Amino acid sequence: MEYGNDFDFSYGVPDGPTMSSSGSDIFSVIMTVYLLVIVAAVIIGIVKYVFKSIALYRLAQRTGNANPWMAWVPFARSYLQGDLAGSMPLKKRRLQSPGLWKVLIPLIGTAVIAGLYFLFIVVAGIGTALSYSTGMGAGSLTLIWVIVFLLIIAVVALQAIEAVLDVLVNFHIYHRLTSHNMAIIHSVLGIFIPMYEAICLFIMSKKPYNPGMEPNLPPQAPNFGGNPIPPTMPVSPAASETPAESVSPMPAEAPVQQVPVTPTESSAQNPYVNPMQVQGTENLAKDAQSTEAEPTENSAEK
Repeated sequence: MEYGNDFDFSYGVPDGPTMSSSGSDIFSVIMTVYLLVIVAAVIIGIVKYVFKSIALYRLAQRTGNANPWMAWVPFARSYLQGDLAGSMPLKKRRLQSPGLWKVLIPLIGTAVIAGLYFLFIVVAGIGTALSYSTGMGAGSLTLIWVIVFLLIIAVVALQAIEAVLDVLVNFHIYHRLTSHNMAIIHSVLGIFIPMYEAICLFIMSKKPYNPGMEPNLPPQAPNFGGNPIPPTMPVSPAASETPAESVSPMPAEAPVQQVPVTPTESSAQNPYVNPMQVQGTENLAKDAQSTEAEPTENSAEK
């Protein structure tokens, strides 16, 4: 005889995924969404970069800038964008070289933030070491909170200064191409809406300048198809080449007879007297004598 217990209990709970399998599924969904967000951000960044570079390149060419290629180089295109805006009035002063400030402010702000972050790491490390060794880490903890507070202020201040500078620069670019109010609206919206600044600059780069706000371009030399000399009107071969039959030969000139000149006493004595002048005076004297003799002969015949 066999003795045994065979218990079979069923509580009506359906078989489903365990806690570990459900956790892995949730993690997979989160990572998929995270990757999709990263890919979308990269695509938007590339499109924004290309549109803004094309717009700055066109505006640089239209204003006669010598370096439009800077629109495609990081940091250099920030300088170009500020250079296109020109000097900007700030109350009683003028901000000269805004392109230089657009490059320096991010660099200075990044250096300050990096310094505060490095200080935070050093203080946190020292505080941790003191708390383990001596149990006195309250002072370092307070210092850490102070550094964190300064770090947050530095980041916010940097973002605010960059935003204000971007608004001023874009406004001075837009107000030459559109109305005053629309220039303000476009400049402010470009800070809060992604892709707005790039698309707006791309559209504005095709619009004509407002009357009286055209850029002062240097005078350019006339271009004759790459030749420095202007082209001449072509001459037909029929007009340039005349037939030989229509050209009449020039008559030959008769040889000039040279009359010998007899030097007079005055010419012999004066070496500076021209013999031709002496001959001319003698001929005039002979003509005068012949005209005086003609009336006497006519009266004698009568």
